[in-house]
Amino acid sequence: MSDTHLLQLFVIFSTCLAPAAAQPRCDPITQYLQDGECCKMCVPGTSMTSLGSCLEPQCQKCEDGEYQDKFTKDSKCRIQPYCDTNINFQQPVHDVTIRTNCTCKDGFHCSSSDCITCVPHTACKPGYGVQSKGHHLQDTVCQKCPEGTFSANTSKTEVCREWTECPPGQLLQAGTGESDNVCVGNLRQYTAVICVVIVFFLLVCSAVIYLLVVKSCGPDRKLKNCIELCVGEKQEPPKEANPLVTNPQDTYDEPMLPERQASQEEPRTPEEVDYELQQDISITTEVHYTENGKFVMQDKGKSGDEP
Repeated sequence: MSDTHLLQLFVIFSTCLAPAAAQPRCDPITQYLQDGECCKMCVPGTSMTSLGSCLEPQCQKCEDGEYQDKFTKDSKCRIQPYCDTNINFQQPVHDVTIRTNCTCKDGFHCSSSDCITCVPHTACKPGYGVQSKGHHLQDTVCQKCPEGTFSANTSKTEVCREWTECPPGQLLQAGTGESDNVCVGNLRQYTAVICVVIVFFLLVCSAVIYLLVVKSCGPDRKLKNCIELCVGEKQEPPKEANPLVTNPQDTYDEPMLPERQASQEEPRTPEEVDYELQQDISITTEVHYTENGKFVMQDKGKSGDEP
């Protein structure tokens, strides 16, 4: 075997026995291994495009409703969960570097650990007070009011309150889990408050009635007439004036005809009546009334005269 062949066998044997080259150690959080080289990742809140290089990647910011909470080489950001305000979730404030957790509105809490829906907090009944208020993940915790305390209302926030301490000899009624102690001094205060409320109510009612009466009767009518009208008292209708008499001075006494005047004079015997004179007057005189109702006499002329 020649020296050349021996040299080749030595090289092949040396290569087989030599240890494999050590791979580079990359940062598992900010880098990734590609073709034996440690490449940079994009920072949280961004995604990687295909235009960059291994050591100088090109990143783009996540859009509204998206997020990326880790260093990444992904080309897309993640989608934020949808928090529906119509089912009592709060309006979320998104951050492109954090995954948004849906939270319930005030007065509601998650119905389960997954928080798919929100349900209203429980209200503690009278005789029970709030031990701990409800929040996003927990319902209201109620406890029965212990001796010496009370809760008179149905509430989601009210705790049990201590009974009022009455002075000696002034306890009128002992308290319960739903009511406070009633003291003599407190009873007087309640009576004064009730009286003030009653007086105020009467004043308001009087003002309302007065306004309704004035409004219904009109501003020109007197209050007495308005009240009589409201209570239904019947008033006599005004008398209609004679349309023909517009002025008292226009009134007149109808003049007497000679026949009437003669009848009111001293009685005369049939022989003393001048029939010819009466005939002439009746023939020559006409009686008329004007449009204003005035009496007018017009002479026609004696009988036998030419027209």
